[in-house]
Amino acid sequence: MNGESSVEVKFWRYWLSGLLLLALMIFLNNWLTNEISPWGIRDHQSAGTALRVDAIQSAWQVAGVLRLAQISIAIDLIYIAVYSFGAYCGGRLFIQETTAGLKRLGWLIVVAAVILGIADYIETICQFIQAAEVRGNDTLANIAATAQPIKSLAFLTTFLGIVSGLLLRRIFRSRA
Repeated sequence: MNGESSVEVKFWRYWLSGLLLLALMIFLNNWLTNEISPWGIRDHQSAGTALRVDAIQSAWQVAGVLRLAQISIAIDLIYIAVYSFGAYCGGRLFIQETTAGLKRLGWLIVVAAVILGIADYIETICQFIQAAEVRGNDTLANIAATAQPIKSLAFLTTFLGIVSGLLLRRIFRSRA
């Protein structure tokens, strides 16, 4: 462990693994973009109506990539747990620091990681059900579309917060 705490080891392991899963999903998304869904899976997440979900899924079916979309959504279910836990551990890591600013940033990251996990699971489970049934559902599409911006904001908060925290921690340690 080279002097690293168990929280730090978990942070690096889960946060980086989550980022790798995110990179995989971004890579797979290249095949899910088309005229109907130029943003691929993101269009499915924010569709908002059964009609829009059906149009996206029909385009994927015609292109022969519906199964790939279903797999990508399944990977997303794993990613949520891995990345959210890693971000939570990152927040806990900063809470353990002696600097008040890093402690506050750590708490912000912890809260954002919990919100991210909840909002992303709500969105992705709604999305997964529609993709598995290959049929849109107005209620599920609306719930997913409502959770999507909350999830996005929470992700940006955790990601930028962790990157900022790591830089600040390095600066403060170099001054000590």
